[in-house]
Amino acid sequence: MITSIICEYNPFHNGHKYQIEKAREKGSTHIVSIMSGDAVQRGDVAIFSKHYRAKQAVLNGADLVVELPAPFCISSAEGFAKSGVYIANAIGSNCLCFGCENDDLYTLCKAANLSDKLALSSEKSSESNQFKRLLKEGNSYPAALSKTAELFAGKEVAEVFNSPNNTLAVEYLKAVKNTKIKPMPILRKGAGHNDDCLNGDYASASKIRELLKNGLLNDNLLPYSDNYAEIRDIKNMEKGILFSLIKMDKRKLREVPDCSGDLADRILKALKTSRSYDELIINAKTKAFTMARIRRVVMYAVLGINKSDFQLTPYARVLAFNDRGTEILSKAKKLGRIDISTSLKELEHKNDNNKRLAELDARTSDFAKMCQSVASNEPNEYSVRIEKTNI
Repeated sequence: MITSIICEYNPFHNGHKYQIEKAREKGSTHIVSIMSGDAVQRGDVAIFSKHYRAKQAVLNGADLVVELPAPFCISSAEGFAKSGVYIANAIGSNCLCFGCENDDLYTLCKAANLSDKLALSSEKSSESNQFKRLLKEGNSYPAALSKTAELFAGKEVAEVFNSPNNTLAVEYLKAVKNTKIKPMPILRKGAGHNDDCLNGDYASASKIRELLKNGLLNDNLLPYSDNYAEIRDIKNMEKGILFSLIKMDKRKLREVPDCSGDLADRILKALKTSRSYDELIINAKTKAFTMARIRRVVMYAVLGINKSDFQLTPYARVLAFNDRGTEILSKAKKLGRIDISTSLKELEHKNDNNKRLAELDARTSDFAKMCQSVASNEPNEYSVRIEKTNI
């Protein structure tokens, strides 16, 4: 059974290794990690390079790691899930494994059905009317979802929308509906998504990033040695980010994905009083515009990602693999549903769709390297060699 995991591995930690082990216990013979590249969903750069993260994943249980192209890995939960499931289905996955705080599939499916119903703008139901009213009152999208769910489906379903991992689980369930992929929820072990505490050998990815940046990480929190790659921090490029935004007007910002006219006004206003990246995000935040959404819009703007880029079809760029990964690749190539290669140059030459995605992936990689405190000695994305990882 080929099982896919849509992930960021920012960084790969003990919780991720546990998820892979549980997927094996449930019958997965081959595991594919569909991983964000050098940018991540929260509108940030990944703390380690994608090549380092991919190698650690294969050394710790995955068989194949393919890259989720830049526009989609920065996307909201819906876009992140849809694009990841597209790749999973195209390479022949039978199952999609995901971690969540609630692994009751019945409750998750109820939440997914409600979310699907509310996503239809033409829907005239009581649920839809309540949801739209809450949005107009200034509630964020997740808050409006949760409040609507509590009113019409009960507290247990409402609680699903109060956790980032459960929210992603809902989007995964919506995305696999028209495929033959079976969902495999795994109850998270240890710390929650954004917990600030340690739980034995487990900690949230956000806590681990904080410890890494402050040089305080205990080796027991990661399943590999302390021979880390260079750490990347978006604040190392904050002046460049502010300058990129200063050159943009409202019309240009409106071309950026997920940026409304009101949000463009907020960002441009915040730029006038902000002297750092953090100040910009805080000053632009309102009840309606979450910090995560603002960070994503800023990242899109800096990387030159446009709304039209979401109409592109993802390819599968291979980042790391072992012997079982070779077997998955062989099956995927026979299916012929998706362009797949270790070479960005080879993918780029297939068609204009791939050329645009490759340009954005390479640009994102270059930007992430600039976020290191020391100069990167890694080869560029067009010349890096990706070879089989021997375990």
